[in-house]
Amino acid sequence: MTTVVRETDTDRWRELLPAGGRFVALPSRQQPVLVAGLDTQVLGYVRTALLAAPPRSTVPDWAFGAARQALRVSALWRLAPRLVATGAHAPDATLARLVAAHGSRLLVLRHSHDPDARTLLLLFDPGRRWPSRAVKLPAGPEAADRVRAEASRLRTLGALPLGALRTTVPELVAQPDHGGLPALVTTALPGTPMLVAYHRLGHTSRPTAVRADFAAVEAWLASFQSATSSATGPLDVAPGLVDTFERRFSDDSADGPWRIEQLLALRRRLRRHRAARTASHGDLWPGNLLIAHGRVSGVVDWERLEPVGSPTRDLARFPVSYSHYLDRHTPPGAPVKGHHGLIAGDPAAAVAYALDGSGWYPDLVRAHLARGLARLGLPAACGRDAALAEVAALAAEATDDDFARRQLRVFDRLSGREPP
Repeated sequence: MTTVVRETDTDRWRELLPAGGRFVALPSRQQPVLVAGLDTQVLGYVRTALLAAPPRSTVPDWAFGAARQALRVSALWRLAPRLVATGAHAPDATLARLVAAHGSRLLVLRHSHDPDARTLLLLFDPGRRWPSRAVKLPAGPEAADRVRAEASRLRTLGALPLGALRTTVPELVAQPDHGGLPALVTTALPGTPMLVAYHRLGHTSRPTAVRADFAAVEAWLASFQSATSSATGPLDVAPGLVDTFERRFSDDSADGPWRIEQLLALRRRLRRHRAARTASHGDLWPGNLLIAHGRVSGVVDWERLEPVGSPTRDLARFPVSYSHYLDRHTPPGAPVKGHHGLIAGDPAAAVAYALDGSGWYPDLVRAHLARGLARLGLPAACGRDAALAEVAALAAEATDDDFARRQLRVFDRLSGREPP
């Protein structure tokens, strides 16, 4: 069966598919793009490193397991919808040559339809399990700004004294033009996104699996901060956070001024403490972490890099973001398996449970924060404020208004305001 895909401005990646290439359009939720070359390596990568049930999916978890097993059988690949590569357009020669050199050994991913969404092309070398190059294509001007920002940050990252960690971060390869917008070509990194395992059946309900995730990140972050440590300075919230809060949320009914007051008080509390400044990734969440053999093998999406930043930011961002989705495979109103007392449905409940609740998971989160703070010479009491600052940063960074409102609800609850 051949799939006819109507080309729009956000589908300019189709111009890059080599003419005559064999590709399949794999089914995915809410019509994101997932196109794979009809190649053993590429489909093997899809099976092992991508397929997992997304949050609140109407497709049951077992179906994704069945799909992974089906991709083991090459005869079944013919049942997937085919995508025709016509080569009808003439894209930028540099980028076109790069993609053409990999033939059908490529994967196209776009999980978001936000205004600043970017399409990701992963290119595979012959005989390699993992992709060797990653290409980001912006869907429009907002996404182009993010691509430019990441290119700039990658240059900065390349100058940091990372030592052995150099292999865990991407390198900038080229910035070709594509359709009048800047593309970004980097080295690709080995490993499976932590978020994939996270969303597979039962992962977050198993203490052993979750502890392994935290241990891997803790080890990488300790080495990263040690390598980039510099002169001491006061702790702080994300750069520009207060201004963004005032601009976006100060007129948000009666809650706006109260939230600004809470944020300013939070900043004052953090700034009473001093620690060595370190580089900060700025968005250290499971979707940006690659895992191989139980260790962090890659960290991607560096557009929020601070070469000299507050060391508590990455330390707190990881457990906050990890906690956000604990209930996403549980029907609203039902208890979350493996997390006694956590009820699915309230966007603020999971983070409040992680920071203030009881049980193996809150104990793990608090211990993670306490160990990291002790390593930095800071008291454990800073942990909750550092986490609250990252909740505020998530709200301010959000391009999706619904997501921003969910983070504000978490901020309100952790700041002491009772839910309505």
